[in-house]
Amino acid sequence: MERPKVASATIALVEAVRLNHQLSSKVRNVLAKLLCTRLDGDELFKHYKDLQEEKKNLANRVEDVAAEKDELAKKVADLKTWLKKSESMLEEFELRAAREREASNELKEELLIFNKEVMEQHEKGFKKVIRQDGFFTKDLDLSLFDLFKDVKDSVLLDEE
Repeated sequence: MERPKVASATIALVEAVRLNHQLSSKVRNVLAKLLCTRLDGDELFKHYKDLQEEKKNLANRVEDVAAEKDELAKKVADLKTWLKKSESMLEEFELRAAREREASNELKEELLIFNKEVMEQHEKGFKKVIRQDGFFTKDLDLSLFDLFKDVKDSVLLDEE
């Protein structure tokens, strides 16, 4: 009877070794998966830390952009004020230029009138001198008179 017990114990032992071997294989697989999971977890944790750092950097950039936006808004407001002031000054200058042009045109008209009067007075004076010359020099011979000659150093010379 011992033999059947030994045989059954051997079968049980073989079965236990086979199950132990299967269990060992399953434990190795679980350990390998655990290691992979741990590596994935470490990678995820590193990625999480990187994302946290990126979030912090983006928050700082948002603050910088907001500050820059405020600065630019102030500059835009200043430029708008300057533009309004410049437009006002331009209108003033255009009005002043229009007045100056009007005054210039009036002065040109006056100058033309004065030039005309001067020419008329010059002609009247010249004609008066000619009448007086005719009165005082009735007996004078004017045949030597030449429009293309001039007197220089008491000598009658060609103008050329």
